[in-house]
Amino acid sequence: MKYKVLVEVYVPELDVSYDLFIPANKKVGNVVLLLVKAINELSEGAYPVSVNHALMNSDTCMIYDLDLNMKDAAILNGTKLILV
Repeated sequence: MKYKVLVEVYVPELDVSYDLFIPANKKVGNVVLLLVKAINELSEGAYPVSVNHALMNSDTCMIYDLDLNMKDAAILNGTKLILV
């Protein structure tokens, strides 16, 4: 079974928030790439697809290490993230 968590992702560049399901068993770096591609599609190309993005917790202002597993990063259902 594929486990996913529902998170809110805020994109400051577009000033938009998205509620998205993300895989819970991947590394943060892989999830960032998936988020960038998804937001690019949802914004109809307004958000650029590049590799220089970071994921940040909006409550603690902590930037996640891209090599951490999602489980180790403590990203759970309802976590509010910022994609920068």
